[in-house]
Amino acid sequence: MNKITFEEYKRAIKAEYQVSKMDEVSGILLNPTPAQLRNLCLMKLGNGLSNADENVFKMFFDAKAEDTLRRVIENFDLGKFKPIISFLKGQKDSDTAARIELAAILVDFIPRPYNTYLLHGKSSERDAQESVKAFQKKRITDVGIQLVNPTNNVLAGISQYTHWRKSGIILAILMALFFMGYTVKGIFFPEKDCMKWEGNYYVAVDCLKDNGQFGISSSIDEEVMKLKKVDCSSTLQFFNKETPIVWYCKRDGVIELFNMAGFHPVTGKPLKPITKYIIKKYNLMQ
Repeated sequence: MNKITFEEYKRAIKAEYQVSKMDEVSGILLNPTPAQLRNLCLMKLGNGLSNADENVFKMFFDAKAEDTLRRVIENFDLGKFKPIISFLKGQKDSDTAARIELAAILVDFIPRPYNTYLLHGKSSERDAQESVKAFQKKRITDVGIQLVNPTNNVLAGISQYTHWRKSGIILAILMALFFMGYTVKGIFFPEKDCMKWEGNYYVAVDCLKDNGQFGISSSIDEEVMKLKKVDCSSTLQFFNKETPIVWYCKRDGVIELFNMAGFHPVTGKPLKPITKYIIKKYNLMQ
């Protein structure tokens, strides 16, 4: 393993964390706890993993061939997530490949894993070197032209300065008009760029005007916005050819049903696929 390149890979993952912790819709990465990282892993698993990411999960969680990956994650020692939190926050370094690769998945760093990053990095480095050489060649040519006719170069420089000065004034005026229009638009026609859970579904709200009276809002995620609470009734279909199409979560002793996988919008707990045992135990087929 190239030590220098692996250090660059780790730095890139930590840099991505600084961006992802503000953008990640659940807010887990903003101030993660071991339990929250476990829940985020379950969500990643529920959304589907690539072959490479699944191999990282099996390596980190030490899942055997006969194990169910979800069950292994649910029963995993939460203390083993602490080094990942310390790594992402820059509190303590780590050279454990499984930790670093899982951190890359959690912050959605691309390209991953390390071997893919290594190939991409070499390609990017070669492209960058070619760009530098092309720039240097052009620079030498430009200097040669300046030496041939310095007088014309001075006059051209004065003309160019005047041109850019006028362009700068025009640009400043246009930018002022643009931001003025943007401010007016924001006051009278605010964009609803956040979402909030209200009752049985998510609604779009204006982030700036949201005072948190009806719950915590977060940036809109079109996929999460599809989550809805469903009522238990005699017509509710729980399975499609033995495959669960309803998810549940127990809240204050009551089973709540939802139309898709994800996290409970109030408690943040991961939703579980419905089972015949749960249906019978809580008498859900009314």
